[in-house]
Amino acid sequence: MAVAVITVAGGAVQTNDQRVQSFLGSLSLGPVASTYVPGGIPLDSVLQAALLPTSNSAPLRVTLMSKTGSGYIYQRIPSTGKMMILQVPLTGSLTTAAPLVEMLAGTVVPNEAIDFRAEYLRNV
Repeated sequence: MAVAVITVAGGAVQTNDQRVQSFLGSLSLGPVASTYVPGGIPLDSVLQAALLPTSNSAPLRVTLMSKTGSGYIYQRIPSTGKMMILQVPLTGSLTTAAPLVEMLAGTVVPNEAIDFRAEYLRNV
């Protein structure tokens, strides 16, 4: 099986404030039936190549949210620039206080669209 990759959908909206450049758009995971690799899926490099922000640094913040309500939580890990997929622990439930856990290695990733907001410091 192929390893999952992130693709930025065309038509991202860009705003420019005095110091911050923001992008709003959609991501997709694929190809269909691809698998998850522990540690996450590269995100920062994909956003940099697709959005071309006027910044020479990593994003200040990237907010990710499922468009389909799949129940998975998507989170950017700033230290690695990757997107981790989180889920309810196998021994937990939504009624426990157990933290979410990373998706297991080799698990087929959901085929869904993800809304994002990426913010960069304008310094170029």
